[in-house]
Amino acid sequence: MSSASSSKAPSASAVASTADPADAGSVSSSPTLTAAEMKEFAELRCQNQLLKAENAVLQRKLEEERAQRRQSQLDENHYNLEAEACREAIEKTDGNAQVLALYDELQRLRKKCDIYAEAVEESRSYFFEMKRLYMEVSPYLRSLSGDSQAHRAASV
Repeated sequence: MSSASSSKAPSASAVASTADPADAGSVSSSPTLTAAEMKEFAELRCQNQLLKAENAVLQRKLEEERAQRRQSQLDENHYNLEAEACREAIEKTDGNAQVLALYDELQRLRKKCDIYAEAVEESRSYFFEMKRLYMEVSPYLRSLSGDSQAHRAASV
């Protein structure tokens, strides 16, 4: 154990003073926590419970979205089959109908929109990753800019 970590270890009197009276008679294999550590532990438990609740809500939302997506895909497949049947019927009666050209243009634009939607979603994920990285780095940047300002003030 390093000297830095051993200096953080609680003293024997601190450990004895924070021990639970109910556990005083029993031998425990886990170390007793200081009051500050117990407070931090309680806060972490609370945060963990909040995150679990948030995770459960997000899981429910995800399941709902998946169910809606499956239903919309079924509906979309149904509409695509119906549209294709109508297209074939129109093509049999009039192969040069303007509505066929419009339908083909619509399909082409739909595919193009799908490509753009995928690009937007990819950009969105990159944005959130950059935001996360910025949040990790910003304290260091602030401390560096504070150091450089202090250095400039000292040199003046």
